[in-house]
This record gives sequence, C-alpha cells and structure tokens, in this order.
Amino acid sequence: MNKRFVLAALAGMLTIAVVGGLLYGVVFASFFRANIVDLGVMRKSPAFAWIALSHVPFGILLTLVVSWRGVLSMRGGAVAGGFLGFLMAASYDLSQFGTMQHWTLQLTLAEPFIAMVMVAVAGAVVGLVLGKPKPHVAVTK
Repeated sequence: MNKRFVLAALAGMLTIAVVGGLLYGVVFASFFRANIVDLGVMRKSPAFAWIALSHVPFGILLTLVVSWRGVLSMRGGAVAGGFLGFLMAASYDLSQFGTMQHWTLQLTLAEPFIAMVMVAVAGAVVGLVLGKPKPHVAVTK
C-alpha cells in the first residue's frame, strides 16, 4: 500500500459516511421507517463509532476494486463503485430477506439501488484520488 492508496481509501471512507448519512438518514429515512417491519430491532441512538468502523474495511475494499479495475478516473471509479455497491447490497439484502423478517420486499429490492448510488459517488472520489497525476519535480542544474 502506498500513500496514494491510503489517501484514496480514506477519501472513500469519508465519502461513504457523508453520502450514506444523507441518503439513509435524510433522503430515504421515511422510506426505511415505513418498510422496516419491527422498528424495535433498531437502536434508539445509532452507535456511530461502530458505523464509522464499518467504513474502514469497505473503503479499503472499494479502493482495491477501483485500482484492480485499472480505470483510474472519476468515471472509472464510479462504474466500479456502482457495480460493487449494487452487488454487495443485493446479495446481503436478499439473504436477509430470505432468513429474517425485519424489512419488506419493497425495501429489499430498492436498497441495492440506494447503495449503488452511495458507492458510485465514493468510487468516483477514489478514482479521482488514485488517478491524480503525480506532481512533476523540476530538475535544475
């Protein structure tokens, strides 16, 4: 891991936190409340330290996927992030719907698209950081 990778992962983590907070906590908050079958499973106050900690491995994974894809640009990062977000959320949501009764089918089918947007934005930021050209150092004699 080099400095640029670490910076990209940190930028991805921060973007996931901000965009996720906006999408899940503000824009779609009423949709989630209406489609969670038992609100009793939710904490009264979210444990933000654990939520923040969850962004660490995800930011690293996103940065790995963007760099492995090899298209180090905002667009390349957004595409990689969008696919990653959708596929991970769809896999998790479908398995949860099949094993637990805590949210509706409507939420199960919609949430992967919300995650796709969140991770696409974070992927764009990661791609921007990874693709940023290295500064040229002028050599004078």
